[in-house]
Amino acid sequence: MSRISVVTGGTSGIGRGIVEKILEHSDDDDKLFVSYGHHREKAEAFLKNLPEQHQKKVILLQADMSCYEAMMDFAGEIRKQAGHLDWLINNVGISTYAKYEDYTFEEWTKIVNTNLSIPVFLVKELRPIMTEGGSILFTGSYAGQQAYSSSLVYGVTKAAIHFLTKSLVKEFEPKGIKVNAIAPGFIQTPWHENRTPQSYERINRKIALHRFGEVSEVADMAYAILTNGYMNGSIVDIHGGYDYF
Repeated sequence: MSRISVVTGGTSGIGRGIVEKILEHSDDDDKLFVSYGHHREKAEAFLKNLPEQHQKKVILLQADMSCYEAMMDFAGEIRKQAGHLDWLINNVGISTYAKYEDYTFEEWTKIVNTNLSIPVFLVKELRPIMTEGGSILFTGSYAGQQAYSSSLVYGVTKAAIHFLTKSLVKEFEPKGIKVNAIAPGFIQTPWHENRTPQSYERINRKIALHRFGEVSEVADMAYAILTNGYMNGSIVDIHGGYDYF
């Protein structure tokens, strides 16, 4: 039977790396549903840049994952097009570098919805079509375990994702579906493209390996978790030894 996967926010950054890793090990009849937010041209460019043999396996779907109705439409389209679902990778995440005293309720709510509430209900909506022995993977963050000074709301939502991961294990026990999360530290993604050399230097001093991680390194870890038959309820750190000294 073909493997059906869903990756939210899969056209850039860590999500893109996970998509490319899954495709690298895919069979001809596998399908991969990939959501993107608002940048259709970038999403289509991502698809076009994939090897030709992989392009036909990817179904791009636009979905604003801060919006419950958009998520429901996305889930409905997957249920319509896919008879089953093997892997669900909840990767979409947003943040803000605003100071806590400058937060607005609207901004807080949008980030909490995107990073936590929408993933909760996406899992709920797709649960009926998930196959026995399937896998759910959340992109958490080391910021959910070690408080960073840059974004309070981001860390709070990722800490919640880690607890959600453990809490869902019992919910999916009857079908043997595994639920895990990765907790990346500082990874070289477009999120960091505007950092100054001074900012990189300051952060790298706190990392035992003295560099940001590569997307491919996180994708390798994600794929290893998805294919591991005994990993369940785990939060897997990948941060190069951040803040160890």
